[in-house]
Amino acid sequence: MMALTHFSKWFWSEDVWLPPGYTWESLTQDEQFTYPNFYDVWTYPFVIAALFIALRYLVLTPFVFSPIGLALGVKDIRSRPPPPSVTMEAIFHQYRSRAPEETVRKAADTLGWTERQVERWLRQRASSARTTDLGKFSNMAWETTYYTLYCVFGLVVLWDKPWLWDIRHCWYNFPKHDVDADIWWYYMIAVGYYWCMTITHTIQHQRKDSLQLFAHHVLTILLISCSWVCNFARLGSLVLVLHECADIPMLLAKMFKLCGRKDIMDKLFVVFLLVWLTTRTGLFPIWILRSTLFQAHVVIGAWYPVYYIFNGMLLLLLLIHIGWTYLILRIVVRKVRYNEMEDVRSSTDYSLEDDEEDEESQKKDL
Repeated sequence: MMALTHFSKWFWSEDVWLPPGYTWESLTQDEQFTYPNFYDVWTYPFVIAALFIALRYLVLTPFVFSPIGLALGVKDIRSRPPPPSVTMEAIFHQYRSRAPEETVRKAADTLGWTERQVERWLRQRASSARTTDLGKFSNMAWETTYYTLYCVFGLVVLWDKPWLWDIRHCWYNFPKHDVDADIWWYYMIAVGYYWCMTITHTIQHQRKDSLQLFAHHVLTILLISCSWVCNFARLGSLVLVLHECADIPMLLAKMFKLCGRKDIMDKLFVVFLLVWLTTRTGLFPIWILRSTLFQAHVVIGAWYPVYYIFNGMLLLLLLIHIGWTYLILRIVVRKVRYNEMEDVRSSTDYSLEDDEEDEESQKKDL
């Protein structure tokens, strides 16, 4: 117990978390403003996440999203699984459908199969494990619903906030910033949603970028939580409102693709590309990072450890954005060259590589 107390005191050192001259007691007990409560961000979001999961899987998916998808002609067909095999299941969970030649050879010798039978089993198993088109439609409908409502909520919350129009208000009189009830809800809902996505991520079909997506969810939770504890809530609210809007046209584009409306999908993809480049690779580094890196310490008048930690996480988030932007632009170039734009990729949905693997499997099995 004594060791835990010492660790807590060391971890929450005021020299690390707060600007010089401030203490936790002076901030949390100041009656002139409301300082964020650390325990809020590690309690209420889990309740919100549970409500989101229940709402998604028990209400919206079976009674709203799936019926709408079926009415629009989205198919709910799953490939037949291959015969059960403990040996092959172990190989599949390690390599999916692209096992090394040596592994395929050993499996064929062990089971008395040909190498072609082993490869076909893996491809068939991968195909049967994939989410159906209706499942994809329902997943994207859920995310579209959340992002749309959250973006509208964010604009309503921030419209009358001075830091939306002048980002330097994020640093004036810092850290004595009052946390209003609407900002509190804006934060708790965001953390709850990302906990919901992190939890459900483990039960969904694993893709090539699953680890990247999981890291993105965890990093987002850490960023939001860190900004809450340090009362960077003003800047955090700007990051949130900037990041959630680009996914809406992307998700809608892929939903229309599943409905067979590729003409609408192409137009929405162009909208997505413009919004993504404007927000994720434009406003985020030019507006947000420029302020945190070059304005914050000037206005605050001090450098302290959390300042570097927070900026480091923001820079890591920018690197993830750049990586995804590269993938998006690579797909755009490829599709433009071949005069088609059927498969597009987003940070929130199914990757092009998964579609390619499906096509490759079908060709090999013919």
